[in-house]
This record gives sequence, C-alpha cells and structure tokens, in this order.
Amino acid sequence: MHGLDAVRLCFLFLYFTMLWSCIGQKNRVAHRKKIMNKILTLFFSVSLSVAASVAVAQTSTAKLTPKEQKALRDSLKRDMREARLYTNDKSSPNFTSARKHIESAFKNPYGKDNADVTLQAANTEFQCFRVERNKPATGGNMDEKVIYASTAAGFKYYCDAYRMYRHPSVGKAVSVPNAKAYRQMQSNAYELYRCTQGFRATAGYYAKQKDWKSAHDYFTMALEAMDSEILLDYARNEPAVKADFAKFRSDSIRQRLLYSCAVSAVQMQDHALAIKELEAAKYSGIEPNRIRQQLCKEYLILKDTAGYERALRDGANLLPNEPWYAENLLNLALARNDHKQALAFIDKVIEFNPGNAKTLELKGQLQDEAGDLDGAIASFMQAISIDTTLVVSYSSMGRIYYNRALVVEESMVEARQFDAIYDTVVPMYEVALPYYNKAFANDTERKDSSIATAIRTILYKRFQNPKCRNPRQLIRRYNEVSKAYGMSPL
Repeated sequence: MHGLDAVRLCFLFLYFTMLWSCIGQKNRVAHRKKIMNKILTLFFSVSLSVAASVAVAQTSTAKLTPKEQKALRDSLKRDMREARLYTNDKSSPNFTSARKHIESAFKNPYGKDNADVTLQAANTEFQCFRVERNKPATGGNMDEKVIYASTAAGFKYYCDAYRMYRHPSVGKAVSVPNAKAYRQMQSNAYELYRCTQGFRATAGYYAKQKDWKSAHDYFTMALEAMDSEILLDYARNEPAVKADFAKFRSDSIRQRLLYSCAVSAVQMQDHALAIKELEAAKYSGIEPNRIRQQLCKEYLILKDTAGYERALRDGANLLPNEPWYAENLLNLALARNDHKQALAFIDKVIEFNPGNAKTLELKGQLQDEAGDLDGAIASFMQAISIDTTLVVSYSSMGRIYYNRALVVEESMVEARQFDAIYDTVVPMYEVALPYYNKAFANDTERKDSSIATAIRTILYKRFQNPKCRNPRQLIRRYNEVSKAYGMSPL
C-alpha cells in the first residue's frame, strides 16, 4: 500500500473515532469544530512524516545498510592489522601476503583514497626494500629488481599519503599525524629516493634490459620526484638534507633526464610520446642536433607536415651551421612544387657544399623555371665546370639558346623577313648545337628524345641554307642521331 493511502485510512479512522466520542455531548457543533482542527493538524504531521520516510527509503536503497557498513569497516581493520603483522614480522616478514591485504584494503570503499591505507602500503614497500638491501650482510643475494620495484612503489605511496594528510580534500585522512610522523614519512621517502640516485639508477637498470617503457616511466618519475612536495618540505626543514637534495635537483641532471626521457620514448617507437618528449628535451642543451633531427623524423613518420616544417625551420634557425635542415627544407619545397621557396633554401645548401654539381644544376633548373635565364645559364656553367657529364645542364643550356633563336625566327617570319633568316637566325641556333651535342654524348641511355629533336631541327635548318657547304656530312650526322633515338632518317 502506498504511503499516502495509509494516511487517508488513518485520517478516516481518527475522524470517526473522535466523532463517536463526542456523541451525547451538548455542544456538538463546537466539539465537531474542535475535533476537525485536531484531525487536520494530525493529518499534516502524519503526511509529512510519511513523505519524509519515503524519501529516506528511496535514498537509502542506493547506500549500504549499517550492518554492511560495519562489515566493511571491520574488514578494513582486519586487512590493515594483517598487513602490519606480515610487514613487521622480524623473523620472517611476508611482503607478498602484506601486499594482498593492502590490495584488499584499497578495494574496500572505506580504504579507497585512504591516507592510512596508503601509508601502510608505503611502509610495507619500505620494509621490503630494507630487508632486501640487508641480505648481503647475512650471506644472501640482493635482487636488484626487487630493490628497484619496492623503492619506486614505496616512494609513490609516501608521496600520495603525505599529500592526503596535508590536503584532506585529496583523500580520506582518518587520523592526523604529528610532526614526528610527518618527519618519518619524509625521511623514509628521501632514503628511497637517495639510494636509487633519484630513480636514475632504476631507469638505467631497465634501459640496459632494453625495457624502454619501464625506463621511460622511471626517467619520468625521477623528473617528477625532484619537485615532489614531500621532499621539498623535508629539504626546507633540514639544512643537511637541503644541501644534499640540491645536488639531485641541479640543472644538468634535469637536462639529462629530459634527454633520457626523449631517447627512451624514441626507442619505444611511440611516435606521439616521442614528439612530446623531444619537444621538451630540445632546449636541454644535450645533443641538440640529434634531438631536433629526430623530432623532424617523428613528425614525418606521423605525416604531420606542418610539425615537420616547423621543426625543420626551428633547427635551421638555431643550428645555422647544420646543412641537414636546409637540405630537407629544400626537398620539402620541391615536393610541394613550391619553386620560389626552393630557391630561397638552395643557396644555403650550396653554401654548405659549393662543390656539389647536382645542387648547382638544380639551382639552374629552378632559375630556368622562374624565368631567370641568365642566372640559370650561370648555374649550369658552374655545374658542368665541376662535372662534365651532366646531361640536364647541357640540354637545358641548349634549350635556352634554341628558344631564343626560335623567338627571333618567329618574329622575322611574322615580319616576312625570309631572306635574313639564314644570316641572322641560323647562327643563333648554332650557339645551342654544341650543348646539345654534349648532352647527346652523355645521354648514353637515350632517355631524353628532346635532345635528338633539337639536333635534327638545327641540322635541317643548316641543310636548308643555300650557303651550306657539307650537306652529306649533315645528313650523316642527322641520321646518326635519329637512329640513336629510334627516329626516321632522311
């Protein structure tokens, strides 16, 4: 039955009961009014209490019952007690069992984000570290992996517990440590930090194993530990610790850690992470050229052209004596067919290597495309002065001179100056012929048929000249060139 239905029945029952009780009394009207006032008052109070009870019932269904809450609290106390017993057993500590109870405590709703549970986890790892470290003193063998795992876990737990105690909003602090307890946490955390050289030894251990993910995690942890609240507070209050801790926080160590984070991320082949770490490490001052070149390569792997170009320009500006950046900026511009940008970079590339004939030839091609024909000829001449086998340089110069002659010829034809063509234009074509002949001689694979077309045209024009003195020699040369490129002879 719904709560409001019960209220209605209660109201009717009370009404008739009190009405019956007033039968026989003289002033029935007055009594009825009095009864009605009492009933209305009772009705509202009962309605409110029922509505409140319904709301509470709806809310409590999403919560634990008191019995369940007690059971969870008891379970948490039991796990904490067992963890302490297994950890502090001087004759035979069982850290595996202690960790199981701590793990159970963390899963408990009352143990999650609980500073006391976190502190116990830290103390367990700290004791594990100490026991393992002292094994050689009793004739045992120390396991490096156990040392590194327990120091890292213990330090992290101490940092978390310290933060929860200092800032209760971060987690649940069941108890409030005194100054001595705080100092003990700080001291233990610093011992774990110091014995691993600020976790650099831990990272180095995994780097030697080629476990680059773990190495990266611990290099990162080493960086974060330098600015951890627990150690900074400890150093602030302990002058001796302050001087020692300052050595671990030097700029050189920080820069080396940034570099190591980048190297390990690259080795992991996690390209997005590598870019993030390389961007952070590029100002470390350690192997700046290697870092920046690798950053460019990582952007290229991810096909991030904008990032690739930005990194190249950054490297070219900050490392002006390194040709790699200018060369790749040139290649990028060429890939985009942006010849204007390519010309802007090619002089820098030539500056680094002025004896590279191919680069000079490329500059000539870019100048040719830009319409700077005199500049192109100068670049081609410079290129063939270094390498006399450059087909492109020879054929390009031949084409430039050929086209100049062709323009003059077309204008004379348009002006109907036919008689002057042989005396004026043919000698201009003759200027192009030696370059085409050189190109023909070096194009042994016969890839560029335009060379043959140009030579045949120039020879034919010479042959048509009434003043031609050696027509048979011209025909023989014409047919030789035609045969070489599979063209029809005369």
